[in-house]
Amino acid sequence: LGWVPRASTRAAQKTPVDAEQKIFELFVRLSLMVRDSGVRHPDLLVNFDQTQVVMADNTANTFEVRGAKQVSVLGKEEKRAFTAVVGVSASGDLLPMQFIFKGGSHRSLPSSHAPSMDEATRLGFVYSWNSANYWSSLPTMAEYMERIVVPHFARAKQLHGYADDQDCAVILDCWSVHRSEAFRQLVRGRWPWIRLLFIPGGTT
Repeated sequence: LGWVPRASTRAAQKTPVDAEQKIFELFVRLSLMVRDSGVRHPDLLVNFDQTQVVMADNTANTFEVRGAKQVSVLGKEEKRAFTAVVGVSASGDLLPMQFIFKGGSHRSLPSSHAPSMDEATRLGFVYSWNSANYWSSLPTMAEYMERIVVPHFARAKQLHGYADDQDCAVILDCWSVHRSEAFRQLVRGRWPWIRLLFIPGGTT
């Protein structure tokens, strides 16, 4: 039939030509923040990011006539997935995860009777929904900060003898929700002791 295996492709993100300089500048900003704010324990520095978790993937591979310009795959846009927000402190402690599902109520989330749900709850995992898609949004980011990041910092301050208003730092990539004015205002207004530092685009 003249069929050959084909796969869909997309362009990869390009690394900036001045990536080393941008990373060095981030290092300098972080160093100055540590010097000036009294962040002396690695528990007071957290990095988090979002990752897609595919539950039922639809393959991008199929058979098509050799030389075909378009390769169609049934159901390619109907991926079953959720987002996991994964954070870690500079001391290597993994923070509880947040899982985000597309939906409009608790019925969109895993059942409270699901296997190992009791253990996940005990570990502090958070389950959230987004009516538009399964990615982080401003409300789910606020929930992640309030229920996971801020309690982590509070425990760390108490454990290591820091004042409640001791500055802490969160390092993020330059995703649009992370660097949005709404998110930055949220953090400044509710947790003014949290400093946000951004990894330059294309260098993660």
